[in-house]
Amino acid sequence: MTPVRCPVLVGRRREVATGDDALASAQSGRGSAITIAGEAGVGKTRLTAELSTAAQRRGMSVIIGRATPEYSEVAYRPWSEALSAGTRRLAWPEDAALAPYRRVLGLLVPQWRDSTWSTPAEAPVVLGEAVLRILAHLAAANGLLVVLDDMHWADGPTLQTLDYVFDHIAEVRVVVCVAVRDEGRGMRLLAASRRSGSAQLRLGRLTAKQVEEMVGNCDLTGLAGLSVGTISEVSAGLPLVVEDLLSLGRSGGSPQRFADIVRSRLASLSAEQRGAVRMAAALGEHLSWPVVAEAACMDDATAAEALRRAVDVDLLSVQAGEVRFRHALTAEVVANDVLPIERTEMTRSLADACMAVMAPSLDRDVLASNLFVSAGAVSRAVHLLSDAATRAEALGAVGEAAAVCGRAYQLDAEFGLAGALQLGVRLVGLRLQAGDFAEARTLATGLLGRAEGVDGSATLSLLLMLARASVAQAEWTLAEQHLGAARVLPHGDQARAELALLEAECAFGSDRPGQRAAVEHLAAKAVELAKLAALPRMECDAYRFAGRAARLRDLGTAAEALERALLLAEEARLPIERLHVLDELGTVEMLRDARCDRLERAYREALRMGAFGASTSAGLNLSSAYAMTGRHRRCAELAVEIQPTAARLGLRPLEAACELMRGIAAAFDRDREAAEAHLARAEQLAPDDADLRAGAWAIGHGVGALVDDDRPRARRAFARARSLAPQRHARILDASIGPTMLLDAVEGKTTPAAIRSMAIADVAGARWSSLWLGAALAVSLARVDETEPAAEELRAALDAGDRYPLFGALVRRLVAEAAIDCRFADPVELLRDAESAFVDLGLSRPAETARGMLRSLGEAAPRQRGADSPLPDDLRRAGVTAREAEVLDMLADRHTNREIAARLFVSPKTVEKHVAALATKLGAANRIVLAEIARALHRP
Repeated sequence: MTPVRCPVLVGRRREVATGDDALASAQSGRGSAITIAGEAGVGKTRLTAELSTAAQRRGMSVIIGRATPEYSEVAYRPWSEALSAGTRRLAWPEDAALAPYRRVLGLLVPQWRDSTWSTPAEAPVVLGEAVLRILAHLAAANGLLVVLDDMHWADGPTLQTLDYVFDHIAEVRVVVCVAVRDEGRGMRLLAASRRSGSAQLRLGRLTAKQVEEMVGNCDLTGLAGLSVGTISEVSAGLPLVVEDLLSLGRSGGSPQRFADIVRSRLASLSAEQRGAVRMAAALGEHLSWPVVAEAACMDDATAAEALRRAVDVDLLSVQAGEVRFRHALTAEVVANDVLPIERTEMTRSLADACMAVMAPSLDRDVLASNLFVSAGAVSRAVHLLSDAATRAEALGAVGEAAAVCGRAYQLDAEFGLAGALQLGVRLVGLRLQAGDFAEARTLATGLLGRAEGVDGSATLSLLLMLARASVAQAEWTLAEQHLGAARVLPHGDQARAELALLEAECAFGSDRPGQRAAVEHLAAKAVELAKLAALPRMECDAYRFAGRAARLRDLGTAAEALERALLLAEEARLPIERLHVLDELGTVEMLRDARCDRLERAYREALRMGAFGASTSAGLNLSSAYAMTGRHRRCAELAVEIQPTAARLGLRPLEAACELMRGIAAAFDRDREAAEAHLARAEQLAPDDADLRAGAWAIGHGVGALVDDDRPRARRAFARARSLAPQRHARILDASIGPTMLLDAVEGKTTPAAIRSMAIADVAGARWSSLWLGAALAVSLARVDETEPAAEELRAALDAGDRYPLFGALVRRLVAEAAIDCRFADPVELLRDAESAFVDLGLSRPAETARGMLRSLGEAAPRQRGADSPLPDDLRRAGVTAREAEVLDMLADRHTNREIAARLFVSPKTVEKHVAALATKLGAANRIVLAEIARALHRP
């Protein structure tokens, strides 16, 4: 029988026009989504094929994925199928926009997983953003059409991701075309499509006139005598049935219902071939012919002939090397005619054939388990899925492990098998690892009622996991309740270690007054118990937490704990834990040593690994480090890079942190209007984050006011910062204390004893505190005539702040006022160094203020070259500042540091620092090489 296919699409002119408009719009830069809805056989797949052809004519790429009932529990399968096809010969793209999402995309494109890959614990919106970015990359300049077919069978996570893509598709050159029946999960997808404003094309059956048009466009050779009216009546307007009726008529058959057409075609095959097709229908729409052949006990030649005959009679088709039924309706008719007892035998044979023929994979195990269930072998299905979850977890695919373990648990519970509780406990743990805290808590709460009084081990595990989920969601009181219930149960070394760590995290998170010492004691206990339990991951977590806790008291102690955590992570090959430790350690070194290299490394590695959460955390900490070390523009640039994604994903705390950093950078650059706008927006986004609000007022408003030399405004800002969180220690440092104490000292409003008591309570090893409180103590000592100790304290304070150019300059300018009165330091040297730093930072007004103070002391204070005098391109690209360029000019004439200092009105020590910076930036081994570079710049 020769199949009849209509060469044109009839009755869908409006729908085709809508699709073509969407393709044109995508190529011009604005993407869209189209949802095609309708019953089975109405022509959804044919319409998507028409759009695919139109897209290819335009030079657009096309990728196709589909959902199937056999794999409806496998997360993200339609996306994985589409993207795997679109990237089959594509290595990981060197695209900065994709870098933070490599681990997330590894869920969908296995070939992009490296040896460090594990399932990312990211929110569904992060995966949605990852999908959007890879689609944009594949679209390139010509655009992309994504076809997702049969999405009424799609899994929940895929639909969540699609919600996000619908909302943001206009931002990329992509058309997403989704075909769905308006039933089951298809109704949810249609609702999401409506919410996003996407186009919905509801396909109805063809009218009698349209059926006539369709028949008229077909090759009617051999169809004399077949009535169009009869075809219209029997087909009921379904295009699929129209074509099948025409095919039947060509072979000499009489018009029948669609089911009868399928049965007559099946009857034309031999008994063995019929058995193979029936096996295929039992296997499902996503069928494997080698599995069918194995289950039917066919040799290769017989199997090939059976496939050829089934294709000839239009029961099966082969598309891109994949065997499929002509339509889902065809498979349904064949499957419905199989007797229950036959189905049981078939599915058992098919399940065994899957295990024998298919390569080990999650797809194989899911398919075989469904077949075992249909065959009544539920216990075997559960064991198969449980083993699959174990293998997936070992490979780091925690999300996949949770999905198949969830299916095993569902079967165990549904059929009342003995292992349901243990599987449920395991599933809770996997969901926690995958970051699905809400689902984990819901399941654990239900299981706890069944476990209490029956299984003490399961009860303990569930209580600890409930506590872990509560800690992750910052619900400290609830976490403590679960821990209290867990404490009274018998437990071994591992449970004791986990209990100790969770208790420490609860104490730290709840942040009750006077609890800091208790937190560190609990952290030390957690470390010792983790060692005793010989659990490297838990020991690493315990040391990392000990470092976080110690950071509130002593940065040196914190660094020691974090160095140990880093070593453990490297020895145990824990890549994600290592990234988090690098971030924490980099933050400590930023505060203690004013170093950015560890944070830069953490940021680069997080981007390389595609760890979205780790890269954004490290990026924001690095932005803060740039602000503290005088690179205000780089601080703002990094925050600007991160913010759009944070905003689009709805991650308000991250977006608030980006606004905070942009506000601080603007304040340090004396752009008060921009600073206040960004800082206000940060508070608006995170109204309950006391640390962020205190930082905004202390650093953004307060230090920003000092840059403007507006001390009353600075004092008001510092007071506001203190009022926001008066009973707590800020998570990194309290930025309001030091500047307030220095202002008080300069105005004679405090004492050395008060400053010393404040310094004792502050974080040991923090350069910020050493600079501001040290300078305050120096001034306060000088005011009570202890000039020698004052001079020593000032030297130590300025040494601590030598890597904070802006803060050091502000401190020098303030201290100079007291030095004029008390003569414990040279006010001229302080002011010249401050003026030099302000010039380097491009802050003309503060520099002029310092020059004005110098002139009031009778000192020469000529205006130095600043931002208004452009640097040569070579120097600018190397990061050379205006003041460093002046030093370089004088090195060309072989001036000594003392001579240069005299000409620039700065100290020789300042010149020495500029020379060292020039050597590093220009790659010069010594002064002689620097002099050669300087002379080369001036050669014609």
